[in-house]
Amino acid sequence: MLRSILLILLICTASSQLAGAEMWDPSTSIVSIDPSAEGAVIHVVPDGSGSWFTEALDQFGNPVDATITLTVNDLSGDPIQGYPAEDIWLETSEGGLIACIAGAIADRDTDNAGQTVWQEPLLAGGCSAGEMVDIYVSGTPMLGPGLPLVFKSPDLSGDRIVNLTDVVAFTEALGGIGESCADFNNDGSVGLADVVRFTWGLGTVCP
Repeated sequence: MLRSILLILLICTASSQLAGAEMWDPSTSIVSIDPSAEGAVIHVVPDGSGSWFTEALDQFGNPVDATITLTVNDLSGDPIQGYPAEDIWLETSEGGLIACIAGAIADRDTDNAGQTVWQEPLLAGGCSAGEMVDIYVSGTPMLGPGLPLVFKSPDLSGDRIVNLTDVVAFTEALGGIGESCADFNNDGSVGLADVVRFTWGLGTVCP
């Protein structure tokens, strides 16, 4: 009898925790980024060897911390601890960022303040110039217009591998001036610094 009661209590506790995890509220949850990082470019590579969010480049090509912080709150506005990172990810508004499987999830489960971050390099390809970044929690997007960040990758074709197709595309962009998916260092032109960034990604694929 005692074992049955204990089993029922364990099931009820597990069910309660699961229900709590599902009851996050996009209207009370908060996503933030340092205003100085708005419009910054983050270099992403399919194998995850790209730049950290803390190494983003602003519109003048200068380093800036583009860490994204998300606070997951419940219907009462209280933080939810332990919300799983694999259920929290980012996408771009037009799908220009092409992530590998689990390549754009948050860095960790939410802490006791309900917070998680994106700082580590993403595993992704593609280019999201002109798009916004949207945060999803269990498949539901956060409210608001999205974050003004740009992801650029040597995987210019967005097929999650940096190969000859991308070499051709990069070569065609080389020497150009103005907005370009091949302008990885965000200085307004495609030059030697971008060649270096492209070369280190050559041959990389999703894990």
